[in-house]
Amino acid sequence: MALSLNISESNSEYGIAFSGAYYRIVTASVQRERGGSHQVTIDLSAYATSSPTDDTREVDFKRLHGPLSEIEAKSGDDFLSKCYNWLKDQSDFSGASDA
Repeated sequence: MALSLNISESNSEYGIAFSGAYYRIVTASVQRERGGSHQVTIDLSAYATSSPTDDTREVDFKRLHGPLSEIEAKSGDDFLSKCYNWLKDQSDFSGASDA
């Protein structure tokens, strides 16, 4: 599973737009916060192709944080699919679609 999202020229560190960039979760980890709550950190890499290999360079990187309770409440067969569904509700991924 992954997300597809356009990267505009103004948001690209390369100075060019990437139409349909392929965002894949690289890491999703849970941290215990003070007071007993839990936060999830999600790292995503974006690629200009939907079939990156180990040698494909990323064109973007994002790190988002969210409450574990919100992510667990999302639909999905497993933790990662719930993370992807939560990401689609975040402003950084407005307009994203499943890839």
